[in-house]
Amino acid sequence: MSQDEPLAHDLFRGKTRMSLDRYDLSILEILENDSRVSLTDLGKKLGLSRFGVRDRIEKLFRDQVILGHTIVLNPPLVGLRRTVFFELKTNPHEPWLAALLEEMKSCDMLDGITGEYSLLGRFRIRGEEHFGQILKTIDKAMSKSFFKKYRVINTIRTFKESDVPVETKARASNPDNIDREILRILLNQSKIVRSPRPLSTIQIGKLLCNLGIQISQPAVSKRLTKLESKGVILRHTIMVDQAKLGIKAKLIVRIKVNPATYDTVAWDFLTPMKEITGLYRTGEDYGLLAITRVSDVSRYDSFLLKLYTSKDIMDTHTTLVLEERKKSPIPLGEDL
Repeated sequence: MSQDEPLAHDLFRGKTRMSLDRYDLSILEILENDSRVSLTDLGKKLGLSRFGVRDRIEKLFRDQVILGHTIVLNPPLVGLRRTVFFELKTNPHEPWLAALLEEMKSCDMLDGITGEYSLLGRFRIRGEEHFGQILKTIDKAMSKSFFKKYRVINTIRTFKESDVPVETKARASNPDNIDREILRILLNQSKIVRSPRPLSTIQIGKLLCNLGIQISQPAVSKRLTKLESKGVILRHTIMVDQAKLGIKAKLIVRIKVNPATYDTVAWDFLTPMKEITGLYRTGEDYGLLAITRVSDVSRYDSFLLKLYTSKDIMDTHTTLVLEERKKSPIPLGEDL
């Protein structure tokens, strides 16, 4: 394999990718799995010096391939008991409606889509009262819209999110106020500090002190270890501009499965697929909702063919995402 040959990883086989060699792609793949890996360890894995690795990461950051650092949370373990999708029908003369949804902190994903509905939003719900508040806000907004039409898609279970399988058997957790501030800093660190490397525990401690929370570096480290061991933090990761890697197409795929095999198909067959970055069990007839990314729409045919190699998959329905309007970390604060 030559130095400039792309890494053999389907996720990064884009036709119009930036000029990234196999070392760049390997760095991105490693950092997406664990952004805190040291420069020395990265260098050992790749056969490069730590300074060579540092220079490459800094260039990827300057070129905005790496957009920043964040963490992946297990939503139920931070008090977000439900994930709900809303599909809304709007017309081009109602930009205010999409803007309103973007401003709602409980909405962490908002896409413009094809089909009967034009917007798809993912909302994180703390409880029934919170859901009622969100519903009231959307009802009020939709009453002023032209079509006055939306639908709610309730999720029963999350199998995979942000490319990470989500085990529901994780130990119960109740983060206190200091834990929640640590999580908020880690989630939003790219907005707090522009840096090609993630925040250190010393930096986190200083930011907490600025908020009036006096805490030592060892105490921050101990709390982080506890949050990770309890499954609250699933992964420390980077935010990547997928378009610059050639991953241009995002699709929402509803999958109808033999009812007796939902869990087996979801865990054993669908969750390992690199193209699927989010997988949810819903109460719909097409009971699995998969958030899918491929390099371009033409590659989607290959993905569909791969789906139908399972005899338990009965049918699929695909919605193309035209525009990603909002993609933000899982909300932790108050909403509305």
